[in-house]
Amino acid sequence: MSRPELLIHPLVVRTVRVAEVEDLAGRVRRVHLEGEQLQAFTRDGVSHPAFHAPGFDDHIKVIFAADGDIDSALPRQHADGIEWTPSENRLTRDYTPHSVAPDSGAFAVDFVLHGDGPAARWAADAVPGTELSFVGPKSSQLLPKDATSIVMIGDETALPAIRRFLTERPLAVPAHVVVLTAGRTVAVELPVRSTDSLRREFMLEPDGEVIGALFDAVDDEYDLGERPFVWAAGEAGALLPLRRRLGGRVGRGYRNITGYWYLVDEHGATMGEPGLPEAPVAWFAVRAALQLGLLRSLADRPLSTSELESAVDARTDLRPLVEVLATSGLVRACAKNRWELTDLAVDLLDDPHEVEEFTGPEADLAIALRHLARSVRTGRPAWELDTGLGFAESSKADAEVAGYLEHQADSLVYLQHGLIRVLGDLRSPDTVVVGPGAALVAGVATENGLTNVRSSDGETSAALVVSAMLLGHLDDESARSHLHGLAAIAPRLVVVDGSTPDGLSSAAAQLALLRFSTTASPPRSPRRVAELGLDSGWTLRSHHGLGWGVVAYEFELTADYPSAR
Repeated sequence: MSRPELLIHPLVVRTVRVAEVEDLAGRVRRVHLEGEQLQAFTRDGVSHPAFHAPGFDDHIKVIFAADGDIDSALPRQHADGIEWTPSENRLTRDYTPHSVAPDSGAFAVDFVLHGDGPAARWAADAVPGTELSFVGPKSSQLLPKDATSIVMIGDETALPAIRRFLTERPLAVPAHVVVLTAGRTVAVELPVRSTDSLRREFMLEPDGEVIGALFDAVDDEYDLGERPFVWAAGEAGALLPLRRRLGGRVGRGYRNITGYWYLVDEHGATMGEPGLPEAPVAWFAVRAALQLGLLRSLADRPLSTSELESAVDARTDLRPLVEVLATSGLVRACAKNRWELTDLAVDLLDDPHEVEEFTGPEADLAIALRHLARSVRTGRPAWELDTGLGFAESSKADAEVAGYLEHQADSLVYLQHGLIRVLGDLRSPDTVVVGPGAALVAGVATENGLTNVRSSDGETSAALVVSAMLLGHLDDESARSHLHGLAAIAPRLVVVDGSTPDGLSSAAAQLALLRFSTTASPPRSPRRVAELGLDSGWTLRSHHGLGWGVVAYEFELTADYPSAR
């Protein structure tokens, strides 16, 4: 099992009300929530399922409005998902629901009353009848059934999830819990068993090295078995050393390290928040080290600079590169003038997706942006200017580019409820799916009883063709060519693709610029997609927002268009 398995839930905007408020020991206020929208309900003619949060560390995203206008801060609700539209007054915080009532869906949320954030202010003022809006959970993690133990490390914000696990016991294994508290008066009353262990550590400020050492102490003191599952939550930066430490000890499917909050400075800005971007010298150094195999050469044993030069077949002195890697925290000097990997480098090598961010197509997309000014002036995609090929040609010729697009399409798994609704409503007797998301869409369809849906990467014919997550990566000319080619497969078409960036993502603008490097155009509006379809012989019949900027467009062949069929 390489990654944790997930149970995906439809995302619904719900508004509930406070039923009861409890002030617990320390700085915790427990708010009990209830309401009709926790059960199956209908709004604006659309039916929505009941609230469901089966996972011990499920999260709901609570929504506040900086100016009090909550309606303008709420996301747009679709039939099977939501759209985080841009909003200047929206503030969100993630919380763990617990004590979920199986009949009514009523649940409780524990708020730690520290600082002057929107959630703490709301909780401090909450009284019975006060309303609260939220979304989620998006998914629930299914824990590996063959885990031999669980180690849980968390601060006060993680206590609700820890307490829920120990109460519900989704894994019948020994639990070793480490609770980090900033105050000695914070109550830590947890339902531990005789086979469990509970350790409390006073930590005024988050300390990543101490947190990492606490895991080592648990690992040394107790028999965790061959497959311990490690769960940790707290301040994001302080969990990085633990994440790195686990790289060689715990498989990726057996750990879940989540940053619940971030340290901020006296101005309220996240610690380490940059000003103007610096030249990416260190990024290029890491990229080169990975491409050369330099870091991999150090994985087995420390090497001197000259030994590294021999290992990577260098024809020049590697000292300038190695010294930048050292200042970047990936290597360090050790005995006999040798270099060894740090925990950060070990964690990097253990994560193929993180390696690809330096050496794969996403990195190549970023490098192509060096032609951005020329792209803007000529209208040609930066990728084409850099490689000499359009992105469509590259995806056919380069397996890495094709794999990158498939990885990008993986996000469709969270929108599967909307996809199934669209495909089911069309009632096609034979549907073929093409594009990077073909295998995922066909697999999800089969799992949900639509056995007439199949994926294809070659010539075929069907009653309906679905293009999954390709159009948005193509320039206009390539998009027209792609759509025209689909006319040879079926008389009806569904295009599933991104329309606008996710308004909640802090990286939305950067991701849109990376996409711009392949298309030389901003994200396409439904009107622009309809125009491209008409140019290619298709008439748009309808379109449906699935959420997160992804739209399903339904087309039919134009009656007088001379298709290849």
